[in-house]
Amino acid sequence: MMNFYLTQSKKSYHSADGDAISMHSYLVIESVTRSLGQEFKNHKLAWEAEDNWLLSDAPEKIINMPNGYHRFEISEPVFASLRLLAESQPKELHTLTPFSKNRTSETFIEQQKAEARKEFHIHDVAKSIKQIFKDIMTV
Repeated sequence: MMNFYLTQSKKSYHSADGDAISMHSYLVIESVTRSLGQEFKNHKLAWEAEDNWLLSDAPEKIINMPNGYHRFEISEPVFASLRLLAESQPKELHTLTPFSKNRTSETFIEQQKAEARKEFHIHDVAKSIKQIFKDIMTV
């Protein structure tokens, strides 16, 4: 069995240059196999985009999004269409809401408040979001 996902993750943070936003989007193929009564999942990253902006330079759509992640389980034809879109307009996948079978969302309100008091470097943000992606994909 194959499952297809679009995952979007936004995080606001304070950098040395001022308030900033980091946005990650992923297209993932999950293959599920069963053997001896157990289920095994394998995830293949089909496409990934990471963009970072100072708050003053960020697109309005991105600024208005809550910090957190959205995971959309999509059909194979929708996945194929998103892959094509990613080739020509990758930033569009950051704010797109595709037709989906299932959607999981989580906002980082408490985390955002706590982290607003800290200074983050861009590599720390990337590590955090990549860990979130790993956590999402193991659910």
